[in-house]
Amino acid sequence: MNEDFSPPRLIELLHRYYPVNLYSDNERYGESEQYQRMLQLRAQALKNPTSWRGLLARLREALPECKVEDWTVLFSDDNCWRVRVDLPEVLKLPDGQDEVRTVVVLVSILVPVFVLYSSFRRYHLVEKKSWASETFYEDVPETKSYADKVEALVRDVLHVHRLTNEALFTPVPDIQCGNVSLGEAKLIDCLFTDDRW
Repeated sequence: MNEDFSPPRLIELLHRYYPVNLYSDNERYGESEQYQRMLQLRAQALKNPTSWRGLLARLREALPECKVEDWTVLFSDDNCWRVRVDLPEVLKLPDGQDEVRTVVVLVSILVPVFVLYSSFRRYHLVEKKSWASETFYEDVPETKSYADKVEALVRDVLHVHRLTNEALFTPVPDIQCGNVSLGEAKLIDCLFTDDRW
């Protein structure tokens, strides 16, 4: 794959879809050529989910012991397809909490790239409590064998490139996206979503 997925090139591409130095509550934001282009791209993706559905089917076939859920919300502020693969075993913790471990994949609709991370969510059924999930962008032993299988299928079915953590967390200071303020956004927020759990 000879495409340029360097942070400077990706930021340049984002400027086609995000108005520069505008907050989303500014009326010029919604009227901008960039935002209208983004809306068109999201609508096109929603009309043609064939490859995405193919990936979901392959994941379910390859990992029948896992719960594979499509959490895509392109009708919202997301710019990605999203799948969560819950590992089969729920970890019972000594204090009565349960922990669900999940491999999450986000595939951008803007450029053929993806991010894969692990998410650990704790909850207590008796006390009806849950805690914010912990996300791990680097490999973790608890999910690595599943993450490797998921990544192989994502690459095989969708022919996309995985961005490095360094690239993912590159600042994009002149764009506001989702719930991330102007000056705070990173490539991962703009290419995919700021709603990661």
